[in-house]
Amino acid sequence: MAKQNAAYHTSLSERMSYGLYFVGQLIFFTLISGFLQLYMTEIGIPATTVGIVFFIVKIWDAVNDPMFGVIVDKAHMKSGRYIPWVRLSTFLIPAATILLFAVPVNVSVQVKTIWIAVGYILWDTSYTICDVPIFALVTSMTDNIAERDWLYLLNRFFMFIGGVIVIVAIPLMYPNIGWTLSVVIISVFAMATMLPVGYKAKERFHTENDKNPSMRELASYLVHNKPLLVFNLAVIVSALTNTGGAVGNYVAIYCLGGPQWISVMGLVALLPALVAVVVVQKMLKAIDKRTIFLVFSAVSYLLGVVLYFAGYQNVVLYFSIAAVRAFLSSGAGILVVVFTADCSEYGNFKTGARAQGVAFSIQTFSAKITGALSTAIGMTLLGIFGFVEGTGAVQTERTIGWIWSMSTIFPLISGTVALLIILFFYKLRGKDVAVMMRVNTGEITAEEARGLFSRPY
Repeated sequence: MAKQNAAYHTSLSERMSYGLYFVGQLIFFTLISGFLQLYMTEIGIPATTVGIVFFIVKIWDAVNDPMFGVIVDKAHMKSGRYIPWVRLSTFLIPAATILLFAVPVNVSVQVKTIWIAVGYILWDTSYTICDVPIFALVTSMTDNIAERDWLYLLNRFFMFIGGVIVIVAIPLMYPNIGWTLSVVIISVFAMATMLPVGYKAKERFHTENDKNPSMRELASYLVHNKPLLVFNLAVIVSALTNTGGAVGNYVAIYCLGGPQWISVMGLVALLPALVAVVVVQKMLKAIDKRTIFLVFSAVSYLLGVVLYFAGYQNVVLYFSIAAVRAFLSSGAGILVVVFTADCSEYGNFKTGARAQGVAFSIQTFSAKITGALSTAIGMTLLGIFGFVEGTGAVQTERTIGWIWSMSTIFPLISGTVALLIILFFYKLRGKDVAVMMRVNTGEITAEEARGLFSRPY
């Protein structure tokens, strides 16, 4: 019987603790990706400087993600390969997050900028310590492909919960009790959701191919894993003009009328995102994930164009289109981690190196570099378009017009290029990955697998 039809290895409490971890992780991620730039401009740091800080920090990110992926794959500790890192991150990330949002008020802009830059580097390093191991952990929790895919879909469900908690709570909290206290409260809550998995999860499976790969073997792994490189290249390219996330809070404040609309935007995005988890899971049983990703992404970009011409004056129409876009973009986002898991199996099949840490470090690098690029480019453009920093600042009609354009039609530009990359260069198919897994676990030989593939690999 194929592994995808076998019984689950993990318990319900184990699966739930794994999912809950992502509530906390996404609370922290959304705080940084969604609100750090707003915090920086509100404490008086110019938008262009914000863009520069984000870009500089991600130079470090380019180093620490692959580097830590190697460390994870080579380190073997008594309590497991991934769990010790997950436990450590549970305490490091909250501390780094609170530090980042505790900039002294009565200091110069230069000191504020340095504080944020240093704090962001510390936060980024702390987040890397969790991001690679928590995704790779699934590959040692179970060798059942259906269970693995379900765990990845489950983490996406809880990710949306964590993200929406921040999107709804922070805009209601910070105008009344300030940024620092708001972040302290929500960080304590997030840490509580991250704690259980470090003590509930069990690492059960390490295949015969699990070993300490040499640097030459790791380089070979990446060179020969074309699907991994192609997909992540497309993800990074898509970020170049994907400035909607960078200016989302500014759309709420300056187009819709105030920070309270940030919470409304979050609530409108919640239900479609949750529905997407269920719909995508069912679609994966009948449709290849590559097809789903291409269609969902393309329609989402086109709806941005529709939204641009519809305008933001009709709030009902705006949120109706935004809800559909949220469903589509969330559905595509759910699949990113599943693509990485497939590419990890492909890399194992092609090279014999069981290097999940490297594969998932590439994914986390792509996720953070795309967020950084879109934010850096978006904030730099805001500065060029005349954005005025400071609490209660008034923007010109021209600047507001550019904010709207960056939120709606800009993502189509680089998004189209990214989809073309996947359409023409990403050849890996889900049903072939299931066959590769059987080879990787020793169930069949590579020669037997080649007779079962839908195409040559």
